[in-house]
Amino acid sequence: MRPLVLAAAFALASAAPAFAAPTVTVAPSEMHRAPNPASRIVQEIPPEAQIDVENCAGDWCYGSWRHRFGYIPAFAVGQGPPPAGPPPFAAAPPPVVVAPAPAWGWGGPYVGVGWGWGWGRW
Repeated sequence: MRPLVLAAAFALASAAPAFAAPTVTVAPSEMHRAPNPASRIVQEIPPEAQIDVENCAGDWCYGSWRHRFGYIPAFAVGQGPPPAGPPPFAAAPPPVVVAPAPAWGWGGPYVGVGWGWGWGRW
């Protein structure tokens, strides 16, 4: 019975990070060890960084960014999922190039003597 309880506890603990909701930061912020601005800073988070938020209470949200967990000020956490990426690349057809007709020119074979450099010495 005990191995079954331990296996269930392990499965629940390993699935806990999967419950985090992805969102984006709207301002640069600092991730703290505790929900207190005087607590130790875990890391700096830039604006528009995708973070995983597990829960928010009051002025702080608990979440993770780049495999580090901590508390992020609620004012820096955006509402909703991260924005969708750019639309997929759509290949445009190649442009149609129409070559203009030559203004004047002889299209036939060469008739005459003396073509090329030093024609007299060939």
